Amino acid sequence: MKHKLSVIFGEDQAHKIYNNQLLSDEELEINLKKYSFNSLEEKSAFIKGMNEALGWNNLCIPELEFMKK
Repeated sequence: MKHKLSVIFGEDQAHKIYNNQLLSDEELEINLKKYSFNSLEEKSAFIKGMNEALGWNNLCIPELEFMKK
């Protein structure tokens, strides 16, 4: 069974969701990302990582950068 998760990206769009406002079709197309995981553990780990990244505008994963070289 796949475990699904939808994430709204964008500060303004997140505020709309928190205030029970609807997003426009364009906002949904741009800011809504859907993910699928093979296990609940994978989904939970992804959510934990997303929570750790909240508030940051940019990030770099050095391990991935080193793999490119």
